[in-house]
Amino acid sequence: MGRYRKETLTAMSRSKSPCQLYERGATVSGNQLHADYFAAVELENLPTRELANQGHIVERGYAVATAGQWFFFPAREPAVAFGIAARMSTDCRSWDILHAVREVVYCERHEIDETVLLLGPRDVVERTDRAAQLTALKRFVQAVKEHAWSSHWHEPTGYITDYNGGKPVKTSRKSLPL
Repeated sequence: MGRYRKETLTAMSRSKSPCQLYERGATVSGNQLHADYFAAVELENLPTRELANQGHIVERGYAVATAGQWFFFPAREPAVAFGIAARMSTDCRSWDILHAVREVVYCERHEIDETVLLLGPRDVVERTDRAAQLTALKRFVQAVKEHAWSSHWHEPTGYITDYNGGKPVKTSRKSLPL
């Protein structure tokens, strides 16, 4: 793995692509990078707003570090569920959940999108707070019940969703309390 240096600039102020700012493969704690990530670096201050335009995307969320690999989630609930499930694997000896930002910048030089995972200071989110984990898991299960075939996160509404001919139909009946 490449070296990484703690960055103090904010992602939103960038005029350079990740390949000009970071060493390819640079990562916190020596974790491996998913094939799509250029680097995973720690910032003093994460960007506070999201951005989506041609050539630059900034998405806030959570990063899960399992035994040697990083994964990004746009919401806390799927990140917690993933971390807990990973912990149950015999291949996973540790896990953390961190505040994170996924930034995608089009690199003119290489003519590709370069993705970097920006990690907040080592403030572990809820790994040891069992009550918060249970609340996140309940919300995750409810969201999966409501949007069973979705590959994207949707906030739970609290209403049961039926499927009529494969199409979701929201009912007026409240779901069971979680």
